[in-house]
Amino acid sequence: MRHNSPRLEIGSEFHWPGLPEPPLLRWPEPAVWYMLARQAVAAVVKMMSANNPTLWLPSYFCPEVVNYCRDYCSMREYRDLPQWDGPDYRSLQPKADDIVLAVNYFGVRQGDAWKQWRERTACVLLEDHSQDPFSEWALSSNADFVFASIRKTLPVADGALLMSPRGLALPDQPDGGDWSGADLKFAAMIYKAEYLRGAGTAAVKAKFRDLQLNGEKLMGKSAISAISPPSFAYLADGAPKAWRERRAENAHYLLARMVKSESVRCMFQAWPQGSSPFVLPILFPSQCERDECQSLLRKSKIYCPVHWVCQTSDVEALALSQRILSLPVDQRYTEGDMDRMSRVILRAKSEDTSSREVGA
Repeated sequence: MRHNSPRLEIGSEFHWPGLPEPPLLRWPEPAVWYMLARQAVAAVVKMMSANNPTLWLPSYFCPEVVNYCRDYCSMREYRDLPQWDGPDYRSLQPKADDIVLAVNYFGVRQGDAWKQWRERTACVLLEDHSQDPFSEWALSSNADFVFASIRKTLPVADGALLMSPRGLALPDQPDGGDWSGADLKFAAMIYKAEYLRGAGTAAVKAKFRDLQLNGEKLMGKSAISAISPPSFAYLADGAPKAWRERRAENAHYLLARMVKSESVRCMFQAWPQGSSPFVLPILFPSQCERDECQSLLRKSKIYCPVHWVCQTSDVEALALSQRILSLPVDQRYTEGDMDRMSRVILRAKSEDTSSREVGA
């Protein structure tokens, strides 16, 4: 099939990139593989259900996980924000049988504060390393359990793994599951790959977006399931080392361009050596300015998500979720793509500043 020129889009969900190439970073063992990370959390809760645990979740966190786990246990919120080295421990007072979920936000935390707290606190500690499964913190964790949503960083329709750094017994590996949603997501990846190569029309894009949305909806309603066979086959041998390195290089490159402007505030300007930031998050003075920039980026075919649209009683966490925007820096992109994205953002901020000065 002859294709038109490639479509230059940045961001949104992964397309099918072809098979991964070595060298590969191997997954720690033993591990249990699930369709979704929220199911890994629920599986730990179910395994501990005889102790009637409360699940403690950070105030700044993924709402899909929060909503999914409501059916499995009681929950409480403690205060934590990505800019902090660790949480507000005054808001975190678990009992010995409670489960505390800690997050390596954007893959840039060192985890020292959590490690020290864990050694002097009786509870079940469950760490979320979805945003960099191979960070130093993840690999040296002293938590009871660690999980990661692999589909956040690698091009698979579904997939999350659960491990125990302390060598505790893991839940049984799920036997099968409902993979109808994962099937739709995988089909969407194929359609999107062809679309980006120049095949088809706008109808093809509408098709893969429909597959993405319907697939996500079906997966979100599913019971605890094993990872789908195609995704497991893709992930089983590990993750390409070059992809993780490319993400880190892109983050450094884009950061260098963002910090040149006083009008752009990057959430962080450094990260531990060897870490690979999930995205480069930037902050805006208000939700209105964030939304306007996000819309301008979308018009330039740059699709930047928000991590996350929080549901919380924490005023600071809610305000942050209204002002943050995540800039994609993953392995799909080159320095040229980072240049293109930075130009759109800096132009938007420059125009916004000019309009305010005229209005004054």
